[in-house]
Amino acid sequence: MKKFILATILMLFGCTQMSSINVLSGMDSDREQNPNCMDMKRFQVFQVFEDNYALANACTADWDSSYCNGAVVLLTPQRNIEYYDEMYVSSPENKCAVQDGVYKYETKNKTHKTVPVIRFDYEFSSSSKEEDLERFYEKMEDVRYECKLSVINNKKQNTKANINKCDCVVDFITNEFMAIRDKTAAEKEKFEKELPKSIEKKCGKIPDFMKN
Repeated sequence: MKKFILATILMLFGCTQMSSINVLSGMDSDREQNPNCMDMKRFQVFQVFEDNYALANACTADWDSSYCNGAVVLLTPQRNIEYYDEMYVSSPENKCAVQDGVYKYETKNKTHKTVPVIRFDYEFSSSSKEEDLERFYEKMEDVRYECKLSVINNKKQNTKANINKCDCVVDFITNEFMAIRDKTAAEKEKFEKELPKSIEKKCGKIPDFMKN
């Protein structure tokens, strides 16, 4: 399973510092709706991978499980949720399913499939700077969780040093965000360009599994 840990961090950090934090909650009609929300709201798992990704079918009707024979998707890991075969997964409260790239795999009968990767993001824009920060911290903890999962489930990478590196990278990014959030746009842009080098200076060489 390919991971995009560092790419996710850099994208999140770049987006949040170049403007206001643009993570899209709440059911308030005055809030801007996330344009990336998909119609899929419920899924049924049919295959789970070691790193807690799961292939699932989209359900086309919440009230009848027999209708969970829609599009195949790859569900990304969620903190405090362990996927299992035949499990029903619904969009978390105030969130919706959004596509985050595609996943290619080969079926048992040697057919090649390409399916959407699904993450759950906020359905509506936040209403305050405080809520912006809460969402930022939540997303960083999601990245920390996914990073450690990828270490634990990879025999070659499963070392204490790599687990600590997940913590170092996430903590560094979080602290730097707080330090730079009131800087000028030019200062933020310069720092964003230097961010990968800054991470390696603080945490050491970034392993390939965090880049690919």
